[in-house]
Formats: sequence, C-alpha cells, structure tokens
Amino acid sequence: MDDLVSVTVYCTDLSLYDGFNTVYRGYFHGQYPTRAFIGVNQLVRGAHFEIAGVAVAPSAGKL
Repeated sequence: MDDLVSVTVYCTDLSLYDGFNTVYRGYFHGQYPTRAFIGVNQLVRGAHFEIAGVAVAPSAGKL
C-alpha cells in the first residue's frame, strides 16, 4: 500500500464517503496517494465501491 501513488474510487452512494474515508486512512502510513472519489450509478455485482490504484515499486527509479 505504501507504493501507491494514485487511487481512483468509484462509489454508488456518495453518502458513504465519510465511512469509506475512515477505513481508507487505516491502510496508509505517511503520505496518502493522490485520490479521486467518483460517484457512479452502478457497479458490477451490486458492489458499493470499486478501487483502482497505480503503484510504483521502490526500485523503479533506480538504474
């Protein structure tokens, strides 16, 4: 989780934002990745959230 640099969250009910944020913060230590929280009408199989992330391996910048 500490290698994430960007996270996109799709949510079917924006009133869940505060609860999501409380849980989300528990997964990170230090700086949070850039995040977009996007409201959508529907997700596959009735899910309330879908999360996509981009991570950069710590050694990716070393040659």
